[in-house]
Amino acid sequence: MLGDKQDFTVDYKGDIFLAYEKLNPDAVIDTLPANYKDGSPSLQLYMKVLKDDRIVITANKAPLALAFKDIVGKGRVGFQATVMSGTPSINLFRVLPGSEVKRIRGILNGTTNYILTKMYNGLSFTEALKDAQTLGYAESDPTNDISGFDAGAKLTILANLMLNLDITIRDVKIEGIQNLDSAKRDNKKIKLIAYADEKTVQVRPVPLLPEDPLFSVDGVENGLEISTDIQTIVIRGPGAGPKNAAYGLLSDLILMTRGWY
Repeated sequence: MLGDKQDFTVDYKGDIFLAYEKLNPDAVIDTLPANYKDGSPSLQLYMKVLKDDRIVITANKAPLALAFKDIVGKGRVGFQATVMSGTPSINLFRVLPGSEVKRIRGILNGTTNYILTKMYNGLSFTEALKDAQTLGYAESDPTNDISGFDAGAKLTILANLMLNLDITIRDVKIEGIQNLDSAKRDNKKIKLIAYADEKTVQVRPVPLLPEDPLFSVDGVENGLEISTDIQTIVIRGPGAGPKNAAYGLLSDLILMTRGWY
């Protein structure tokens, strides 16, 4: 549909490149499903948009997990919604000038965190997964979540941004939760932890002590610990959901119109 109309009508049939040509927008907002094979069609569209000196705002992790350095730095790109949705992970980093991030550690996938929480409370992996699917927290094919791949994609984005690494999702060592038979070890709680420093980038199940700030991050909630040369900051909040993702996208748009980046 082109223009401001009361009812939706189809003015042209075509792909997103035709839509971009016809609409000639100031900003492109991407909510397409992630294509981790080659990032298309979003990756190619981003290159066109940035070359035209337009804005890209995205909730799509795949292009950034595959080609972060080729995208960011080429123009104005907002990607808060790719990591922790509307909880300000990316945009928190933008307001930490003058500090050097030494380490990132977080729970970045709500599906696996929900499953592990249920397993800690006594359910088997199969029972916890079925419960998550019933409630809509896990997809019918949960492979990207339970394998740790989704958390790995988010960690790739964080590590490139905050640690100034030059990696893709293929460089991340990933171990999922599908082979766990328990989420409890003595007085420790097993969580799927995404971790990165200048030498190590990995996702794996880790037993946490009760005093760990991520120990109490349960259910579908996400948590992120950012350790800098000045201080350690811990945030937690929703990591998914339509309203949260929409807010992540909107927050980028607002900050860009205010000239923050």
